[in-house]
Amino acid sequence: MEKGEILEEKKVIENYVESIYVYDNAGVCLTSCGIKPENLDEHIVSGFFTAIKKFGQKLIPGTVVKSLIMSGHKLFYNNFENITFCIQCYDDLPNQVIDYILNRISNQFLEIYQERLPIRDGNISIFSDFSTYLSQFMEQPLIEGLLEDFGYKVLSEGVILFDEIREKILFAKVPEEYSSRKQIAMSGMLINFAKKLSNEYQGGDVNSILISSENRWICISKREYIYIIVLFPKTKNIELNIIVEKTEEILDNILKMLKIELIK
Repeated sequence: MEKGEILEEKKVIENYVESIYVYDNAGVCLTSCGIKPENLDEHIVSGFFTAIKKFGQKLIPGTVVKSLIMSGHKLFYNNFENITFCIQCYDDLPNQVIDYILNRISNQFLEIYQERLPIRDGNISIFSDFSTYLSQFMEQPLIEGLLEDFGYKVLSEGVILFDEIREKILFAKVPEEYSSRKQIAMSGMLINFAKKLSNEYQGGDVNSILISSENRWICISKREYIYIIVLFPKTKNIELNIIVEKTEEILDNILKMLKIELIK
């Protein structure tokens, strides 16, 4: 559990990022990866993007193409001085999640190859190893990456994602002593109690609860049958409204992805 493993019989979310491409400013594909390698067409994607980029610059000078929305699919771009990252995905994938993926891939690539850009000798074989990273990234369930990144950003001590209907822990990255079934069940009971209490006082639906204990903050948020539990150390540099807002934001994004999986 401390390594953030997915504790389920099968993946909750099949990765639905279809393809990832990395291009230089000349439109040359440096490396790419797709869930169906036979469908990768670097030249078509490059030519399409180059044409759209030129059209946008002529139509509104100084603009940069960030995304293209099509029926059932969309392309998102992350543009840098010497390089462009492109993601092809299903159109239901939340934009916040796409931004996370683009930033994660961009940062990793630039950390490794920044000093080798721009390319001057035409040798792109040096980038071939990055396709292995892309492949491994696409095989990792998005929930795992999102929650690990989320926990890092808000300085949490642990994150648990739970499916109430199936009574399954979908993701857990917490010290083992905080991840028992009893503790998970108590969190669910607390949410239900708060809802009943709110109804008595006509306070409306309860989405999140923030608990202050002697040593840590505990934030519990629930949407439909999925809820998240986040543990924070009791320090003065954490803004409480940020804790709740970010916890709800990450849960909403995950719930959107879960709905996609149920539809597909």
